[in-house]
Amino acid sequence: MSTELVSEIDTAIRLWCNGRGLEETVLCSTKDEVFEFAEVLMMISRHHCSSLAAKNENFSFTANSALSGGGHPCASPACRVRRVESLTTFASLYADEVYIQQPFERIALSDPSQIMEVHRHDLIAGIQTYEMLRPLIEGGIVKYAHDANPFCDHHSATVAAPLLRRLAAKSDELSEEITRRLLECCSVKFDQSNPEDPFFEVSGPEGIVEHGTVYFHAYRPFPQQFRRYRRMGPVHTLTKSEIEDGGVLKMVVQPIVQDILLQEWHTALNGTSYLSDSRDHMELVSLINNESFAANSAAFSSGLKHYLPQIYSQDATVLLALRERESEAFAVYRDKLRRMLKAAPSWDETELAMVFRDEVLPEIAVIEKRIRDWKSNARSQIGERIIFGTGAVTLGLYAGILPSDIGQLVAALGGTSAAAGVLMDWNKTLKDKQQARSSDFYFLWQASQ
Repeated sequence: MSTELVSEIDTAIRLWCNGRGLEETVLCSTKDEVFEFAEVLMMISRHHCSSLAAKNENFSFTANSALSGGGHPCASPACRVRRVESLTTFASLYADEVYIQQPFERIALSDPSQIMEVHRHDLIAGIQTYEMLRPLIEGGIVKYAHDANPFCDHHSATVAAPLLRRLAAKSDELSEEITRRLLECCSVKFDQSNPEDPFFEVSGPEGIVEHGTVYFHAYRPFPQQFRRYRRMGPVHTLTKSEIEDGGVLKMVVQPIVQDILLQEWHTALNGTSYLSDSRDHMELVSLINNESFAANSAAFSSGLKHYLPQIYSQDATVLLALRERESEAFAVYRDKLRRMLKAAPSWDETELAMVFRDEVLPEIAVIEKRIRDWKSNARSQIGERIIFGTGAVTLGLYAGILPSDIGQLVAALGGTSAAAGVLMDWNKTLKDKQQARSSDFYFLWQASQ
């Protein structure tokens, strides 16, 4: 099904662009055309949507907007790419499945006449994210979550309605808490030095305000918040009462609340865990759901990149092929790593870095030493037997498998006892190398090769 999903989305994109570039096509199409294209992509992804029959919440996750390639908390292409890359690493090396937020649904469920420039850019970013995650989507590890879910009358009353009531209460609690934290130390400026491009500059705690400062530019027609201060001069610093009453902080608070509640909705319905890239957002999640399991892909990716960079740089396709080939070793490694991470106080970057540095890296070093010792010993033993008469025969000692024409090789060596000794030593070396599998981190070592 995942292969069919990728094939159909690729076909839809190719037919719609019709030889033109993606950005050119999206930006130059009519509102109706953009709506129809987003609707097609949404319907394809919904049709092929499926979850694992036996779900393990320790390895099944729902990602937040940032990891899904969304425009919150920063719409910069560089930020989007960086966050999706951390999702790719986490999904390849840890997760059974990761649900990302649907990039096409917001447009497809809108009125075509209300489609704005921001929707076009979100559509472009959604397709670019899809292209980055294509190997994982095709492998069935990354999937699309859907915000709009159909329910029959019975389940609407018994499942959806109670959950929506709980989410409404949690929404109020989250909004109040985030607003309180912002009002303690944030500052807001309204800049209309260029009347055609007014913007708000909001500075605050970096855990809530991305990069410590965020800029809100408005698409026309300008909303009420942007019209309210038009007579205040080129640059106006808002007072605390203006910040509280002007609705400016809603532009910071509402996306955070909506993001967390969408994760809460999906995790409650599908038995997944939270996946975030922000320690502070994970702390906010704990305020409304103390029992939730939340993982931080940025912390995971950072620790791996710092201490095992050769694994971090591997292509997702290579890692997925290794997962399939070494499925048992992958299961052993991941279960051991999960126990280590569970024992850590939190999925904090410092804590996870310590796990990789103090527990994982030494295990990899032990495997490396064993392999070096075995190679050195084998080379010494076989080197004494390899010369025969007037010639020398070089064996492909470290290929990892015996050659299919092993009988011909013995014949070429003259069937001598020395040849038999060479082959016995070679076989012993291969068996010794297989002992590396006794390490719980054999999979991770293989991924680094």
